[in-house]
Amino acid sequence: MPARPAAPAGPPGLPARAEEVLEVVDAIPPGRVLTYGDVGEIVGDRGPRFVGNVLRRFGSDVCWWRVLRADGSAAPGLADRAVAHWRAEDVPLRRDDPDPEQVRVDLHRARWDGAGLEEALGASGPGQGPA
Repeated sequence: MPARPAAPAGPPGLPARAEEVLEVVDAIPPGRVLTYGDVGEIVGDRGPRFVGNVLRRFGSDVCWWRVLRADGSAAPGLADRAVAHWRAEDVPLRRDDPDPEQVRVDLHRARWDGAGLEEALGASGPGQGPA
């Protein structure tokens, strides 16, 4: 009997660049964050809107709350859940507020520097293709 092909790494129809976005997001350690633009830069030649669309469509199984807007806020409609995760992970905040929509992460202190990213993703890294 012939061997079965390997199962796809992501959901059916997941574009390669989208899979790279999810891999980067999944590599962000607890207590750290990246902006949508940061993730787009890491995967190469992708903007924040692309990253946001990927997370909206395919990101429910990754730590989506660790990716935020350039002003340190959560994506619209996600603030309640994101802020709960930030507080549980002790993410540094520059503005805390009873209204989750007003909470802002301190990007200077919380932004992840990417340490360990290559190891987490494999030697080739996102956007670089096989070695």
